[in-house]
Amino acid sequence: MYNLDKLAVYADNSAGGKRALRQSSMCGYISRLNDALFKPRLHIQCRRPLSARYVYVAAHGVDNRLTRLFSAVLCEVMIYQ
Repeated sequence: MYNLDKLAVYADNSAGGKRALRQSSMCGYISRLNDALFKPRLHIQCRRPLSARYVYVAAHGVDNRLTRLFSAVLCEVMIYQ
């Protein structure tokens, strides 16, 4: 988790690929600012209401890390309206 900089959530009607990870389909994100990533329960709220079939969680690493690899485990993901 220490090499992780940001978790972003995207909602889109298209399945898979980088097409779904465009800025217009971004729901919201949390970053390491204020230790938001290191809490046991993460809550990401959408900036605006979105209707979509698929939800994608993208992990972004910090810029100055030694290795490009990092791991994150999401035990449970809840999506609600």
